[in-house]
Amino acid sequence: TNDELHGLKGMDYRGWRSRTIDITFPKSEGAAGMTRALERICIEAEQAIADGYSLAILSDRATDENHVPLSSLMACGAEHHHLVKNALRTQIGLVLETGEAREVHHHCLLIGYGADAINPYLAFEALWEARHEGLTNADEFSNDESIVAAYRKGVAKGMLKVMAKMGISTLQSYKGAQIF
Repeated sequence: TNDELHGLKGMDYRGWRSRTIDITFPKSEGAAGMTRALERICIEAEQAIADGYSLAILSDRATDENHVPLSSLMACGAEHHHLVKNALRTQIGLVLETGEAREVHHHCLLIGYGADAINPYLAFEALWEARHEGLTNADEFSNDESIVAAYRKGVAKGMLKVMAKMGISTLQSYKGAQIF
């Protein structure tokens, strides 16, 4: 949830700290900017490990009229593979704060390419807006927390179904495996 992510961003407990890494790049730089951004996020994650951080939060929240977000799947996959190649992947967790993840398939792909956790903030905001506009069942979803809980439960069940169809019994076996 957004509250849980906020807690992770401010965490400093027994050496567990997180660093937020921006996965946007200037629109004016075009494709070259995208390549530089991918290189930059890989370097920033390595530096986070060297500085003793336990979590890297890859965030596209800085998106605006002048900054374009990298695909969260591309950013996560590039980061994951870079860290694996340099034998650093086990030293840091990858959390995504992305507006891209909405459907079960998006979550499955992101986990399959190495994400440890996902905050789909735009999906939450769309659900809240739908509830406030009366587009959902008011009896079932009486507050914002209930609709987010239902969404999270639906995504979790959907991911379990995908994994079960593939014969995978644990999320750890699926994470980063790219077996789809």
